Amino acid sequence: QGLLILSGAMLSSGRAFDADGGSFDVPRYNKFELDGWLEYGLTDHFTLILQPQFRSVDIARPTGASHAGLGYTGIGARIGLWSNEHSVVSLQSLVRIPGSKDENDPAQAGSTDMEEDIRLLYGRSFKLGAWPAFLDTEFGYRFRRGDPPDEIRSDVTFGVRPRPDLMLMAQSFSTFARGKARGFYDVGWGWKAAASIVWDFAKNWSVQVGGVATLAGESTLRERGGFVALWKRF
Repeated sequence: QGLLILSGAMLSSGRAFDADGGSFDVPRYNKFELDGWLEYGLTDHFTLILQPQFRSVDIARPTGASHAGLGYTGIGARIGLWSNEHSVVSLQSLVRIPGSKDENDPAQAGSTDMEEDIRLLYGRSFKLGAWPAFLDTEFGYRFRRGDPPDEIRSDVTFGVRPRPDLMLMAQSFSTFARGKARGFYDVGWGWKAAASIVWDFAKNWSVQVGGVATLAGESTLRERGGFVALWKRF
């Protein structure tokens, strides 16, 4: 079985968090990302993953930079380690190949070097009253080549179905830089939160609409935006 998710996100920022967690004005930053997520289970315990991306970044003056083109393409797999009726533990690894190469372009910062993302995942399904619900937690380490520092990542997703065709999701995305940073980069951290609704409008088809925002951090942009996604199960 497989799952394909195509999503488009528009994010913008006019402020950033400093090294002490306070905010200050920065040149207007606009980003559009078109992401694909394709996973296909070869067996009950082994899943192949492909994650292509197109991104467009525009930074206002005085920086005055823009770029549009391929972002990262992730290729990898997930292997199931243990499961029972309600829980599952798995290990996932993705090699992320950059589509941009100009390290001196501020609009391409953070997307020009090879990366490897390794993470441990735990998922559990349960009932919230009479409603089916689930919790997905992911703890990972992202190895980054070149000037950017490595990253520790923690992603948490909670979902609940008040109706069979409707799912409400709340998500948390935490990133903590680790190691040395050079060039454009700083060692900091960021916490984003997202909320969305997923509607199953036809058999094996769903549409998702939501918003995302950076709520706290240090040495990172304070982004706000929205996203729309189309899901296809096969």
